[in-house]
Amino acid sequence: MRPVSTEHRYRLSGLVAGAISVFLLAACGGGSGDLLAIEVTGAPGGGQRITVASDGRARCNGPDLKQISSEQVIDAREIEREVYGLARDGESFEADARGSRRYSLRTDDGSVRWAEGASGLPKVLARTQLFALQLGRRLC
Repeated sequence: MRPVSTEHRYRLSGLVAGAISVFLLAACGGGSGDLLAIEVTGAPGGGQRITVASDGRARCNGPDLKQISSEQVIDAREIEREVYGLARDGESFEADARGSRRYSLRTDDGSVRWAEGASGLPKVLARTQLFALQLGRRLC
């Protein structure tokens, strides 16, 4: 039996590492995950649950995913990044006004809840309201 050269060992270890990576991706589903989910209640016509996936698709109140624009995906990623601390801490911003829309935003980091007109509402949550309104009009 011939000794295995160092070059062959490196190639073999690279192939093994690649095979393991493919296996792990397949075991985890390998698909794209959700960036965020926004639930809106108190809206005329009933509530909405909008979910944006990292692969550029989104859904409203159901399983059917529809393609969204690159700009909307970028907006969703920015919201996800900017809301990190609020979601991680489970922040809640309530309003005194009855009949106002209520929002719940869920990311992998946690969730944050708020109501329209809440005092001290961070800008990212106001932007999220607009984002939900625009996507809701397109998807729901």
